[in-house]
Amino acid sequence: MQKFPFVLSANLHGGELVVTYPYDMTRTYWKAQELTPTPDDAVFRWLATVYATTNLAMVDAERRLCHYEDFTREGNIINGAHWHTVPGSMNDFSYLHTNCFEVTVELSCDKFPHESELPREWENNKESLLVFMEQVRRGIKGVVRDKDTEQGIADAIIAVDGINHDVRTGIAGAAACYTRSLPRPKATTPSPGPAVSPTRTTPPSATSSSPRHPSSGCVRSWPRGARSPRT
Repeated sequence: MQKFPFVLSANLHGGELVVTYPYDMTRTYWKAQELTPTPDDAVFRWLATVYATTNLAMVDAERRLCHYEDFTREGNIINGAHWHTVPGSMNDFSYLHTNCFEVTVELSCDKFPHESELPREWENNKESLLVFMEQVRRGIKGVVRDKDTEQGIADAIIAVDGINHDVRTGIAGAAACYTRSLPRPKATTPSPGPAVSPTRTTPPSATSSSPRHPSSGCVRSWPRGARSPRT
């Protein structure tokens, strides 16, 4: 995951109908519940909302509560630690130690659905999965190369002003690619976009360019049957 950095991930659970996002562990160690957002809270809320609002079971106005908590009041999304603390979750590990932004999807009230129910579960989640995957293209992406040699520079830091969380370039072929997920821009007029500083751990001659064709070495494939991004 560090040599070929993943961008997005979702792990699928059962037992509830809600999408949770990091952090999963409370900042105050002795608290069982505490709102604990990441520096990328806007991105995570967007990713969770994208899944929840296209999931047929979650948007069903007549669905019953799985247990005693009504997540529909919050759009069927919640900060993981605000629900219940989970030390050492995969979501938190991915965010803190890799480039990957990961959420947890609680996709059914039933932890062990009967095989006859599986086609319906697939229909409930098919659109959500496809739309979630499309979000991999939201943000900025490119390649960090040495200006003189044109060789990719691995492990270069990609920093965004105003967000205290960096990602790093990996290695894919001869290029050091990166993708940095970002929230929807708030500006209504064209702007130069967020400031990217990939040179904090690279020589002054390092440059960043956007991959425009497969020869850049970046992986650009989509799963079979998945649609191209709408944006």
